[in-house]
Amino acid sequence: MNCVLDGNCVKAFGKAIHALSRVGDELWLDPTVKGLALRSVNSAHSAYACFLFAPMFFHQYNLGSALEQGSETIKCKLVMKSVLPLFRCLTSIERNVKQCEISIGTPCDRVMIRFFCRHGRRHSILYHEVVGLYVTYAVCYI
Repeated sequence: MNCVLDGNCVKAFGKAIHALSRVGDELWLDPTVKGLALRSVNSAHSAYACFLFAPMFFHQYNLGSALEQGSETIKCKLVMKSVLPLFRCLTSIERNVKQCEISIGTPCDRVMIRFFCRHGRRHSILYHEVVGLYVTYAVCYI
């Protein structure tokens, strides 16, 4: 899976991560045909939150041939403490980041978040932990 965010969309993506950090200590990335889902659940499994970013939100959104055929699903679990510093100062990110690329590789189970800055600098962060999130039941209050 590979997706590219424009600089003005990185702030909204970062706000979603900040909101999910208030729910739980872990962040799940679930790329699907409908878009990229960011999910979090608290340690007692009593609270759950999800943000679904449609493919139109991204400048580029590619699932890869295996996922498009439905033969393989990727669900990545990341520790929230390692993701939050990347999106710490959202106003600075909005001003300085030209693009953000997020890629998930299946052969080596790695998530890469890469920032392309306006000043020519690049920052790459790699993660290796991959585990699925399964909800046993859901209750919706309106």
